[in-house]
Amino acid sequence: MPSISNLYAAEEYKNEIINLLCQSQNFIKLINPKSDLCKYVFDYDFTDDALAEEKTFVFVDTDIDTIRDNLFTDFTLCIYVFTNKNLVSLNSSSVPTPKEVKDMGYFSTDTRGNRIGALCECIDRILIGSNLLWGIGDLRPAAENHLSAYAPNTNYYGKCLKYTITNYNSGGDEFGN
Repeated sequence: MPSISNLYAAEEYKNEIINLLCQSQNFIKLINPKSDLCKYVFDYDFTDDALAEEKTFVFVDTDIDTIRDNLFTDFTLCIYVFTNKNLVSLNSSSVPTPKEVKDMGYFSTDTRGNRIGALCECIDRILIGSNLLWGIGDLRPAAENHLSAYAPNTNYYGKCLKYTITNYNSGGDEFGN
């Protein structure tokens, strides 16, 4: 059996994170409230200044920081969460409403909320609390710049969540198995 390259592992990791996020109904409701489909989640940055429709997006990327003995790799996982500025604020006429976000367990008052803040909290809980990531290494919030502002263009606003994954064993167990 041919050995798996570290680049293969990084791509597989991104795909597994996307699949994990898309299993959460709260995540889907926050990113794509008019559908139960997990759309607008990518493994690359596709944004440009010509986004015509107002939507919310997430893209997942990895940086390979350290390779030790071709067996263990340390990654930085970056999750970019952004939306059209008209969709950031949640109010009584938005989907979801602030009350619905509060009922999901994310910060919101009964009358005001922030879609980006709720999505970041949702993603953080999914990643930190998941037992489906067993076998991929130790996932922890990045010590520096765990949460930073991200604006792909002047019409969109968002945040970047960063995590470090250490002791990833590219010859180890399958994700979640």
